[in-house]
Amino acid sequence: MEQRLDLNGIDFTEGYVAVIDKPLRWTSADVVRKIKFTLNKKGYKKIKVGHAGTLDPLATGLLVILVGRATKVSQYLMSLDKV
Repeated sequence: MEQRLDLNGIDFTEGYVAVIDKPLRWTSADVVRKIKFTLNKKGYKKIKVGHAGTLDPLATGLLVILVGRATKVSQYLMSLDKV
């Protein structure tokens, strides 16, 4: 069952970290592109969106997405050990 969060009222430019369960066959770039498209529709025209490490398209798992000012911690998150 897909769970949706109410994200109204959040200022994404201040920074937001989301943990996404990446679907099979989606690339990490696909996830970033879909989130950026959705934020553009919500009025965030020039917002940065990135991820803290790539997952293979044939893998499922948690993908850390960084939005707005949170993109500045990308290098720190990517340097951490992953399991």
